[in-house]
Amino acid sequence: MTTHSYSPAAVAHIEIAPTELAHITGAVIVGDHDGRIQVTGTVEPSHVMPGMVSVETEAGTLYLDAELPVTIVNPTIQTREDRDDIEGLAHTVGLLKAS
Repeated sequence: MTTHSYSPAAVAHIEIAPTELAHITGAVIVGDHDGRIQVTGTVEPSHVMPGMVSVETEAGTLYLDAELPVTIVNPTIQTREDRDDIEGLAHTVGLLKAS
């Protein structure tokens, strides 16, 4: 019998290519130590730093390696403050029936 473990953090965060940030309005990037920053402007290949993606955030321009994935808060989870609502996570993974 195979057992599956459920990790809210694994569902709450997803990894995408930096260029995909351009298609997610208001994406929230998650750092290595769980710091977060919201994308507020353009996302495009950098002309200043070849091989990097220029991302306009609430704190200024962030340059991301175009080849490395970036972790963001999962945009499909409907939650309250900080997008870590357990009920929203449970609905997302099918643990609760839709009401």
